[in-house]
Amino acid sequence: MKTFARIFALAPDCHTTGRRYTRVWRRHFYEGLQAALPSVVLPVAVDFAWARPAAQAPTGPSPDREAASERLWDQIRVAHAKDGLDAVISYCFSSDVDPVLVERTVGVGIPWINFFCDSTYAFDLVERLARVTSLNWFPEHSALPRYHALSRAYLCRPYAINPTALPDAACETAQHALGFVGAPTGNRVIRLASLRLLGSRTTVRGEGWRRTNTRPVRRATPTRSDRRMRGSFIERVLLRVLTPLVRGDAQPLVDDAMVPFLSRCRVVLGLNEGRDHEGRYESYMKLRDVEFPGYGCCYLTQHNPDVEHAFEIGREVLTFRHAAEAASHVRRCARHADEARAIGQAARRRVLADHTWTARLPELARAL
Repeated sequence: MKTFARIFALAPDCHTTGRRYTRVWRRHFYEGLQAALPSVVLPVAVDFAWARPAAQAPTGPSPDREAASERLWDQIRVAHAKDGLDAVISYCFSSDVDPVLVERTVGVGIPWINFFCDSTYAFDLVERLARVTSLNWFPEHSALPRYHALSRAYLCRPYAINPTALPDAACETAQHALGFVGAPTGNRVIRLASLRLLGSRTTVRGEGWRRTNTRPVRRATPTRSDRRMRGSFIERVLLRVLTPLVRGDAQPLVDDAMVPFLSRCRVVLGLNEGRDHEGRYESYMKLRDVEFPGYGCCYLTQHNPDVEHAFEIGREVLTFRHAAEAASHVRRCARHADEARAIGQAARRRVLADHTWTARLPELARAL
């Protein structure tokens, strides 16, 4: 089995400014790989601001994509000529790089592994790239048929987390019975409002909940065939009614305040749905479904096969299929604090054993 000693890493989200996930991916992708491998080569002087948000990035010919791909090819070629590269490991959409870049890289003997985490509802945004990569890595079991049909090697496994970025945030004294960290998407507002109506008020932290005087960015109008960017009429009406119910106590959360906040929550809530072309929501594994259990939180998230394969439900994490079930878990954890802490600590042990780069890299090598 091939082992990795020196790789070239590429996460375009780390090469933008003002993006919500820049710090998260730098911490867990770049720094995680650097902690697990003897040598990691990172891109220099590349800017992917033109490629974000990905749903609005150009899919046709693009001078920006061409320039970024040529710059990356020069850096990959030089790094390989100097000390050799065992692989390129990326987290890219098809719109980020030209397929020719991948083909040229593979052509000189460097396998290209691409991770993608939105295959359940946005497979079309990675399919063109997935057809030429050496190995496709993704966490969603519902996407298995799509990748299998490409006749390319694949690995269906959760994210790899950087353990050095996971201080223990176990809750000893709960200030909040239920906490949530995230942006205000339609499904989240509806879920949080439902929980509140059932008596489980959630303390919300994240960007975008507070009204500002900043003029909103004009977004492209979705076509009738692609409603990922906008829900149905009924959903928009519900959001108008329910958002004030949820927004009241919501506050921004700076990066340094994440762990202190989590450690004051008896239960941390995960809402992991994505909306497909038709506007339907489907639950799938998100980064937070691995990251938050890794902090030692008692984590409660929406049930799906991905979470079920990554953790032991009921012992390491809690899951729910509807709001009443979620509210029941919250009430039980409030009554049995020791049990909630035990769940969080079991989850942390599982993440540190099975869902780090040290654990995932050998699996990627075997899959190649």
